[in-house]
Amino acid sequence: MHSMIFRFLIIFAMLFSMTSLFYNDVYALSEPILISISSPMKDVVFDGKWTSFTEWKPTSLSYIVNDDKQSILRTAHFENYVYIFIDSVDDFTLDFKQDAAIVCFEKNDNITDHNTFCFLSHLGNDQGIVLQENSTKITPIVFQEIQTPKNFIAISTVSDENDRYTKIPHPSFEFKIPTDLIGRSDNYRFFVSVYDHSSNIFFTYPEMEQNNIMNIPSSQLWGNLISPDKSLPELHYPIMIFVVMILSLIILQSKIPVPKF
Repeated sequence: MHSMIFRFLIIFAMLFSMTSLFYNDVYALSEPILISISSPMKDVVFDGKWTSFTEWKPTSLSYIVNDDKQSILRTAHFENYVYIFIDSVDDFTLDFKQDAAIVCFEKNDNITDHNTFCFLSHLGNDQGIVLQENSTKITPIVFQEIQTPKNFIAISTVSDENDRYTKIPHPSFEFKIPTDLIGRSDNYRFFVSVYDHSSNIFFTYPEMEQNNIMNIPSSQLWGNLISPDKSLPELHYPIMIFVVMILSLIILQSKIPVPKF
């Protein structure tokens, strides 16, 4: 009898832990974007475009699709920064100050309030805007502009002959974002939106309807940016609960004699 109870508790604990661990990925209903560590990022020339054919090659590659068109998303992290490059490879109409891209992060710990940040850049601007959540979890989230942090970069210009995907001139966006601002984590809630003004099209991750670059959906609807090569990922509460339950059961089992059948 005790053996059966012990086995039941073990199975329950494992199912509870697995459900809790995977919940954050499931609710987003979108495949997570994987971000890689890349030391060549320290040599990126931040001019808002592909400076050389190989400049952003040592990064993770993702695609943001809208029907038959797409934008390219490249991500990496190194030391104290997250690096983002967005390549609007199907936008051949250059709408300066109108074409735009925004990337948003929220540290995925479900604890800290007002830890949601967005970074906005318009085509032709050499300095982006930093926005911080100033509301509860509602749709759309209310943001306020904050002072630009030290060493933050958001710049956009026209990629052309050095671009890996097309040599036809088109908008591109470069971001260098301090992890001290967004919080250090191996798992962020993550949102990206790229606006093609001439076509009035939004490319978003996760895919969703949007009618204004500043109408940012609730972070509960965002996807995930995951760094699988983090050396010390955080020990989340479900894991701690699972470990405590297993240790308790082991101690309990050692004190209760199990009848032989």
